[in-house]
Amino acid sequence: MSNVSSLGLSAANNEFTKDVYQHLAANTPHNAIISPCGLHMVLGLTSYGAAGSTADAMMKGLRIKHSETLLKDYKDIIEQLSKSPELKMANTIYFAQDVQLNPIYQSQAVEYFNSELSKTDFTKPETAAKEMNKWVSNHTNGKIKRLVQSESITRDTKLVLINAIHFKGKWSTPFRTKCTKDGPFYRDEINSVQVPMMHTTRKFFIYQETGDDGFKVLELPYGTKKEERRFSMHVFLPNKRTGLATLEKKLFQSDESFADKFGKIANG
Repeated sequence: MSNVSSLGLSAANNEFTKDVYQHLAANTPHNAIISPCGLHMVLGLTSYGAAGSTADAMMKGLRIKHSETLLKDYKDIIEQLSKSPELKMANTIYFAQDVQLNPIYQSQAVEYFNSELSKTDFTKPETAAKEMNKWVSNHTNGKIKRLVQSESITRDTKLVLINAIHFKGKWSTPFRTKCTKDGPFYRDEINSVQVPMMHTTRKFFIYQETGDDGFKVLELPYGTKKEERRFSMHVFLPNKRTGLATLEKKLFQSDESFADKFGKIANG
């Protein structure tokens, strides 16, 4: 693994996204929502507290290599994201009362990952879970109230690291509520469910056919002002109702990196 720059960290996160998605697609029969950026962030924070073969394995999985540059890249990303009014990101470390964190690690966690540090009594699982869930709720505008289950905490628990992300953005071009109509959403070739669907005929979005790849891509930017448009939603739609598996293969299973492939799609 070579050293990473800011672009390298972004590419590492994209490749990590591909790895996580492939695992979920193979092992999750239902719909799934994930935040690869948050997961990469908190695992990156964890990796700096690891050593030896554990640290090596984590760096390999995250596609990173520990360095001062990498720490600064994490810090830059957190600072850039924190400037957005739509997105809030926070990290925290809860550690057992009999644990002494390495001072260097504490410094890195606070300075580069903007992490909070809290000693917690894990011998009282319900109290510890309540404390952590309160933190999560406070950092997600009350949207996530019970992330940590008390049953998952035991007397052997020494460390819990949490990343919380809350995003609430307005599309650059909102849909008109009065144009919402029920329509069929197809789960497969035959089965469908009626759901409220937004409609518009205005050409304010970026739309692209992918030719022989067999799917379409729609980009919906967020931000009411041009200089605020830092985020976008990308919707991938297979041309065939049974085309999801093919779409996933095209995106995630080629030799071309996910970052390069997605960049070509997103940028036309």
